Amino acid sequence: MRKLATWALAFVLVLSFAWPSMTASAEDGTLKLVVDGVEVEGYEQPFVSQGKVLIPVDNVFQEAGFNVTKEAPGKLNVTNTYLTLDFDIADQQISVNGKATSEVFPLTLRNYGNYITSDFLDSLVGFDVTVSEEDNTVNVTTNRVKDIDAFLEKMLAADLKSYEAKLTLDQSMEAEAEELSMNMKMDMDMIMTTDPIGLHMLSKMSMNMGEEAEELTTEAYFTKDGFFQSDGKQWTKFPAELSDGLLQASMAQVDPATQLQLVKAFMKGIHVFEYDDVYIITQTMTNEEFKSMMSDAMSLFSGLLPEGVDSVISEGSVIKEVEFEETVQEEAAEVEADFEEAATEEDAVAEEDAVTEEEAVEEEAADVEADLEEAVNSELEAILEMLQINIDKFFVVTVVDKATLFPQSTSGITVITMSMDGETVTIKQLIDGVFSKFNEVKEIKVPADVIKNAVTLDLTSGEIIAE
Repeated sequence: MRKLATWALAFVLVLSFAWPSMTASAEDGTLKLVVDGVEVEGYEQPFVSQGKVLIPVDNVFQEAGFNVTKEAPGKLNVTNTYLTLDFDIADQQISVNGKATSEVFPLTLRNYGNYITSDFLDSLVGFDVTVSEEDNTVNVTTNRVKDIDAFLEKMLAADLKSYEAKLTLDQSMEAEAEELSMNMKMDMDMIMTTDPIGLHMLSKMSMNMGEEAEELTTEAYFTKDGFFQSDGKQWTKFPAELSDGLLQASMAQVDPATQLQLVKAFMKGIHVFEYDDVYIITQTMTNEEFKSMMSDAMSLFSGLLPEGVDSVISEGSVIKEVEFEETVQEEAAEVEADFEEAATEEDAVAEEDAVTEEEAVEEEAADVEADLEEAVNSELEAILEMLQINIDKFFVVTVVDKATLFPQSTSGITVITMSMDGETVTIKQLIDGVFSKFNEVKEIKVPADVIKNAVTLDLTSGEIIAE
């Protein structure tokens, strides 16, 4: 009996020491992170510590469509422009939209990552956090719009007939091998109408390349009267085949269905956040999304180009003009001739097995168009592979008024690296713009003296043709 009691006491002591360890083990166990129904994989995962659920900062905000920037050692910034958080390890503080909070940061450094509590994340506008002990999961729900296509259709259907825009583009380029750097800044003021289509733009550009500096001011008009541009000294009119083609393309883009196709082609990695007064549209892009976007865009643009000017980029980056319409007509004529000859020789062919002339022509035209598209995509892939384009950073934000669905502002940063033959070029772009005077701009007309004094540019020779 005494021996049994001794063993029982020993067992109880073992359990008493093991219990805290078992509890700590359960608390330190890793949880799954799910953001808007998508499980976020990675080295850093949520876990429980001292009764609090801790969530990795980078993972949750990147998956939520925010821009995550490590500005300096110990400092982290996440933003979608409406909601901005600054994390500072040195000050042990988190600021929300510029205002300091009482939240201590970082609570822990695990796996070299920074973590915040689920309660703090849940307190932020646009975030809802629940922890499921049964599934061992942290579920984060954001205020992102679920049906992106429906939102885009609604936005493109907004009654926007005219507006004014002020845009600034700041671009830098650095080539490592040649130690070459270039900085360019462009300020653009423009007004635009959609019915009738019209554009008037003033732009000022300053460029520095090494010790050389250059400034250029240009003005342009684009209406049904043509495309006119001035370098401050002389007005130039572009030939009708170009301006008419641009006008056709612009008119096509005004069509809601075509415009939606273009928007979808250029808007990979898109997130739409819904707030009380605005929608925030953010766009991120990976290398794969960039290639997909370029492929979609090239296919669409080949369809928007006017008759006779579709182009295929050939090996060696030489552009060959492809008279697409003529090709289709020639192929159709050959098919028609073959059809008539076959019809004459085989009048007895059963009606259900006969192929009509119209069907044959349409099929051949479709084949030619498919071949053209395949050639464009093939050459595009070859160029992208040759340039070894890498998207180091891509984050663009557009603020849209919730009541009117008109754009209020846009901003973004892109960093792209291109490598070829052992040389690497890095291009960085910053863009900022504001939109105003919605539906207030009157019809844009090219001044009579501009039309009278403009000289015409010959695209084939590059020479000016006097009127």
